[in-house]
Amino acid sequence: MGGPFWLAGSLAVLMLATAGYCATRLIIARVHRRPDERDVDLVHTMMGVAMAGMLVSWLNPLPDGVWAVMFGAGTGWFGWRAYRGRHDRAETGAVGQSPHRHHVPHLVMCAAMVYMLLAAGAVTAAAHTGMTMGGPATAGRFPLLALVLALFMVGYVMWQADRLPALARTGPPRPAPAGTAAVIAVAAGGSQATQAGQAAATTDLATGPAPRVLSPRLAACCQIAMGVTMGYMLILML
Repeated sequence: MGGPFWLAGSLAVLMLATAGYCATRLIIARVHRRPDERDVDLVHTMMGVAMAGMLVSWLNPLPDGVWAVMFGAGTGWFGWRAYRGRHDRAETGAVGQSPHRHHVPHLVMCAAMVYMLLAAGAVTAAAHTGMTMGGPATAGRFPLLALVLALFMVGYVMWQADRLPALARTGPPRPAPAGTAAVIAVAAGGSQATQAGQAAATTDLATGPAPRVLSPRLAACCQIAMGVTMGYMLILML
């Protein structure tokens, strides 16, 4: 991957940090039994590591072909989820925005990863066989597709940035843990001290570290970082 080395290194560090954050979301959501988009976080974890490896080759833990297969599976998964959401919406006659509409950007990002990995592999193979950049290697990169994907990333980043003020006023879902209903029932018939203790416990659940880590705003910031990095990498392929 071309571009200044310092910029590639900085973006690689950013992608590794993003991957670490997404992996942390997966762990915390499982430990605290909180509803979360685990498929999104899992794909973003892999995406961060893969992009870091594309930007700085010695950071790549897997061959490009393995990554391409994984993101190809991710493309199919999010394509199915987007279709299922649209199909369910049509069957129920729901109005407004589909709850699965956000799967389309993840579908496109997985497809963009497949494109970049295959295009990078074609360029590497051409370099090893002595082909010139004006020959089959360039033709295999499909610059027009790279441009379309880069423009999509620009639009996606702008959309996510526009949502940040609204996301700052929201928090992650906070379902009551198992057995909370029974505890509340006991507290309702108990002393005021017991009720106060229950209220304090509920406050701790709402203000603990898990909600802060699972904040929708932090997740959107990570998606912005990934969109910017992916757009930059796609522009290098024009």
